Amino acid sequence: MNDGLMILFSVLILAGLGVILGLGLAFASKIFHVEVDTRVEDITAILPNANCGACGYPGCAGYAEAIVAEVAENLNQCKPGIKAGKAAEIRKYLDEHPNADGTVNKLKV
Repeated sequence: MNDGLMILFSVLILAGLGVILGLGLAFASKIFHVEVDTRVEDITAILPNANCGACGYPGCAGYAEAIVAEVAENLNQCKPGIKAGKAAEIRKYLDEHPNADGTVNKLKV
């Protein structure tokens, strides 16, 4: 077998493996897709994004997740956000965007 044919077979085998593995990844991404609550991202954008941990959660995203899950004590746990009036802004956002079942988040300012 000459060198040109050997290179062609190698390229074809690698291309075939790339297609098969790419299709496998695409299929897996559809099966293991996780729905993300967009309210978490929106509340994270409202927060000052200091990621200081003063609220007791690991950064602003952790606090936003706790707010949406209604496990945070209140909306005033963000120390940098208190001065900027972020709690009232988050409360307004939560009133306008209810939970998936239609209920409104009950956390107080």
